[in-house]
Amino acid sequence: MLSHLDIKNYAIIQHVSLDFDKGLNIITGETGAGKSILLGALGLSLGERADTKVLYSQSEKCIIEAKFYIADYQLEQLFEKLDLDYDEHTIVRREISPNGKSRAFVNDTPINLESLRMLAEKMVNLTSQNETQQLNKESYQLEILDAVVAKPSLLLNYQDAFSSFSSLKKEIASLEAEQIQLQNDFDFHSYQLNEIEEAQLEGENLETLEKELATLSHAESIKANLQNIVQLIDNGETSAIQLLNEAFYQLKEIEKFSAKIEDLGKRLDSSIIELEDLKNEAESIAEGTSFDEERIAQVSTKVNECNRLIRKHQVQSIEELIVVRDKLLEQTSATHSNSVQLNKLKLRLDKAQEILSVSGDKLSAARKKATTLVVKDIEETMQKVGMPNAVFEATLEDKIDYGITGKDRISFQFNANKGFAPQALKKIASGGELSRVLLSIQSLLAKKTALPTLVFDEIDTGISGETAAKVAEVFREISKNHQLIAITHLPQIAAKAEKHFFIYKNDDKDKTETKIAALDSAQHIKAIARMLSGETISEESLSNARSLINV
Repeated sequence: MLSHLDIKNYAIIQHVSLDFDKGLNIITGETGAGKSILLGALGLSLGERADTKVLYSQSEKCIIEAKFYIADYQLEQLFEKLDLDYDEHTIVRREISPNGKSRAFVNDTPINLESLRMLAEKMVNLTSQNETQQLNKESYQLEILDAVVAKPSLLLNYQDAFSSFSSLKKEIASLEAEQIQLQNDFDFHSYQLNEIEEAQLEGENLETLEKELATLSHAESIKANLQNIVQLIDNGETSAIQLLNEAFYQLKEIEKFSAKIEDLGKRLDSSIIELEDLKNEAESIAEGTSFDEERIAQVSTKVNECNRLIRKHQVQSIEELIVVRDKLLEQTSATHSNSVQLNKLKLRLDKAQEILSVSGDKLSAARKKATTLVVKDIEETMQKVGMPNAVFEATLEDKIDYGITGKDRISFQFNANKGFAPQALKKIASGGELSRVLLSIQSLLAKKTALPTLVFDEIDTGISGETAAKVAEVFREISKNHQLIAITHLPQIAAKAEKHFFIYKNDDKDKTETKIAALDSAQHIKAIARMLSGETISEESLSNARSLINV
């Protein structure tokens, strides 16, 4: 329950501090004194957005602090999820600075507005006369039905199944679009891949191939020149080796006379050995060199093809061509891989659709069963609030497609007049009738949910007299199990207050200020009398007020 509300520097409120009780807390007051502003401040503390326009004084900070007793609400897991310190006496504080900066705290721990609203939904249900517009929304009507079903797991299981089904559909749609593109490119990529693979480039080097081609093309010249070299090095009396041998023997005869000459002999001997080795290698190369027209054609073709592919794919080497080939192989393989993945996902989608259908059927069956209870309870309450001939219906039909709220289409229909068929609420109900329908629904929800604090902002608009007295009884019935805070202009409802707050304007200062007073028993009676007869309170109006209070 909301135990305390402290408001500083908000709208036309400089500072008010209120202590609420269990049961029925009523707020009344002068027209324009700021009754709804009070609930606006409460809404701000529960996560509604605001700016510096809400400041009473533009030079000071606005601070709204709400204290809740939440021992019976089973909110420990939610506090843990939001990384908050749990306390049975929880304090929510909202601050708006003159510079427009807004901050929120729960038990002195900073919290963002989204998380604050998530927590607030579990502590307060604020219903205004504007919420009658919500009655025509299918989502709101389904929420009412699901509250009566009282099996949150049915909706959660369905929504999990719907989320899985929807995700798979999106993934399949994306893959199908990708598959179309892959298929369009497949033939082109396959042609390019085959072209490179047929060139058999693995292990090849363009520079090596070009050198081999040059060698093969000049084989005859190479062979002839090498043979001439062999002749010059070692053939006949005038060959290089023969002449060097003669020089070596000349040195050998005189080396004993000089160490330097001995060194010359050794160097010349090494040269003769190196020259013989050179001759042998030239001889070997010459023997291995021959004009091979077939090999020349093969190498020439490969060199030309490599150069063509290098130019075509705008690369610099065979190694880079192999990288292109591997990428093309990956792209062509992706078409098959994508197709396999699509088939797997479609099998999963079939299973997900089956689960969705089963969970949707279970949720729908529970809703259809609850529809009877909803209609019965709301009609009974409508009779209590002065609509004895009212007819209320809730019709469920299957949607063509599944949605996040289920496969059901719901329609609330109503008629307050005897002998007339019910129609959609927005077509038939007046403002006062809609208020009473909303009250009947809230009365039903109060029986079915564990929501601790209900806040009604003038949802009794458009009613009076005996009907107002009946609405007051519904208020009191609801407040037996829930803390109820209600702003009202009707004395019949205000008379039932277990705690009565009166809002008034104070014009004594330079700036108008809203004040709120908690009334004692005598003040409560006078406030009801004033609501009955106006500013002039007579003994008769006081007597009538006591009668209303004691009924």
